Amino acid sequence: MNSIYVSFNLKPLSTCITTNEVIESDYQSVYKPLVKFLYSHPEFSFSFSFSGYQLQFFRKRKTEFCTILKELINRKQVEILGGGFYDPVLPLLSPVDRNGQIDLMSGEIRQTLGKRPRGITLFADCWDSSLVGSLQTCGIEYVLLDSFLIPSTKHKYLPLIMHDFGKSIQIFPTYDNLKPSTEVEIESYILNLVKTVERAEKKNNFIGHAPERIVNISLTHENVLRLIEGDFFEKFHDYISKTQECRLRTIVPTQYNKNPGVQIPAYIPAGINGSIAKWISRAFTEIAPKQNEYRTVYDFMETYPQAHSLNNRIMYVSMLINQFKKDKMRKNAAREKLWHAQNGTGLLCTSKGAFSNSRYRQQSYKYLMEAEKILRTEDSFKEAVNCFDYNYDGLNEYVCRMQNYFSYITLIGGAIQELDILKNTGNYADNLSRVLEYEACADDYARGIFVDHVFSQEQFDKYINGEPAGNGVFSQMQYSEYHYSQNRHEIQLSAEAIFHPTKQKISLRKKYLVNSTGMIVQYILKNESEKPLSLKLAVESNFAHTNFDPENISYYNLEVVDNSEIIHVDTTESTCKLNKKGKLSKVNMIRLTDVESGISFGLEPNELSGFYFNPMIFRRPDFDGEDIVPVSMTFVNTLFWNINLEPGRESEKTINFTITAVKKERKKAKTI
Repeated sequence: MNSIYVSFNLKPLSTCITTNEVIESDYQSVYKPLVKFLYSHPEFSFSFSFSGYQLQFFRKRKTEFCTILKELINRKQVEILGGGFYDPVLPLLSPVDRNGQIDLMSGEIRQTLGKRPRGITLFADCWDSSLVGSLQTCGIEYVLLDSFLIPSTKHKYLPLIMHDFGKSIQIFPTYDNLKPSTEVEIESYILNLVKTVERAEKKNNFIGHAPERIVNISLTHENVLRLIEGDFFEKFHDYISKTQECRLRTIVPTQYNKNPGVQIPAYIPAGINGSIAKWISRAFTEIAPKQNEYRTVYDFMETYPQAHSLNNRIMYVSMLINQFKKDKMRKNAAREKLWHAQNGTGLLCTSKGAFSNSRYRQQSYKYLMEAEKILRTEDSFKEAVNCFDYNYDGLNEYVCRMQNYFSYITLIGGAIQELDILKNTGNYADNLSRVLEYEACADDYARGIFVDHVFSQEQFDKYINGEPAGNGVFSQMQYSEYHYSQNRHEIQLSAEAIFHPTKQKISLRKKYLVNSTGMIVQYILKNESEKPLSLKLAVESNFAHTNFDPENISYYNLEVVDNSEIIHVDTTESTCKLNKKGKLSKVNMIRLTDVESGISFGLEPNELSGFYFNPMIFRRPDFDGEDIVPVSMTFVNTLFWNINLEPGRESEKTINFTITAVKKERKKAKTI
């Protein structure tokens, strides 16, 4: 009988989470013992996938490892697979970035190990038919792809071939259900693997031909570490070499292709691997997909708005780079920063704190701000407030490219939903909202900066207790454009609503005057009803922690000028108790400072207001769904006023918002 070939592949460490210390530790525990085994067992084949950062580390610091790998490659025992240099989600990239990342990785492999890759692995097995042309253009002959994306009728343990617009690519499915485990005896594992393949062979419809099957198995570093500790590879080799009737042999994909066999024509729709697909149906809820239910990275971004926001920013900076014509060196330097930011871990957060861990997203935002800063030459950059559909939701946003920051204002809630400081600190508007399963209450609005609420006294008491307080009316509304002046950097929005506690009609006009160091935000609230109106107007500004470390939380500093006294507020807890005691009721200035990054935010109302503060830590499932872990933090700052209006009358409030750079250490004032 024909052989059944097994092709093991070790996945790369993500560029986003690797440091020299992490790679060194991984090298000692995984790569070194694995390569030692391969060197002493020439019949055992294996393939490796590396990130660009890993390869650079090995080339500079582990020359002996590279030398051994070269010898194993020359033996045709080991194959190195390519990919995107910075582990990007390739379908989301423009063709120039997609091809550039693949070519950069192929060049690094050739320079380090002497041979260019013929195959490729994809971050999170994120696939789209548009990749066929790009991969062939880059000289890639085949791709490893999770069998979850392959129609079940094509599970023949044979390579597939896919055509798209006159180009083709070979696809090797990888089978997670056939991964080895140290908990299963080696003989039982092998017999089960052979029986699984033989069941497919019995349904063989290849007349007069019994093709040799290949089972591709991709392993994580955690998988390999456990297998090494359990002597799996040694036992596997001994069994298949000493058991005469065993059909199994190990191979690398390129060697399998040396003897052309059957390739099954197939069209593979867009999709993503099963471990991520199960999180897409409902946010932060693990639901296994049904058979032939394809879920894509686009579905993922619709489920998790923070990933969508980051991708919008990536696309915008990519556009800026592609349009930049003046200085090729600057353009190339900016593109390299962009490629750093395109790392898939930042977009998909396939690490602890799945889909919501802010650290990797914030790292991507930092690279994007660095890229934009490189492009901002003195003779070409002009401050601008432009109006277009920035986030592809069918509504126009107001994009502010100012001297010291980048932000955009959305019609949904009329709030700032992105705030990137030119000092490369991340996106201070990258906020999560509470969900019932993990915070025991749910926010029915997107947290941003300058989110508008109108409350009754009862609702407001709930609000400062951290409880749901109705919908806040304007926080959920879609504003309309009242006036927009590109030259004056002025945006005026308006909305009408019913104040539900009293069933009275109210309207709100909101004006942004954008400047180099911040914004002036004006509110005009009008009683449109025929009865007197009494309510609280609350303006909520949420500032995300851009370097959140749950094991060592660094809290921002908060100074409040209350009744002419400068007070340093304890930011580890809410001011709810102080508010109930009547404190923080005559505030004319607050200043929230990110001491680590040296960025300070000032909110100065035009007349005395109340002030409420609340630090929020959000917890979500980790990637395996086993634990609920802290993943993100937001500092809630709310200015509020008592509003009493006769029918047809208006009330005007103005807030001056400033962004300033400060020293990293500041003298503390009185603490309460």
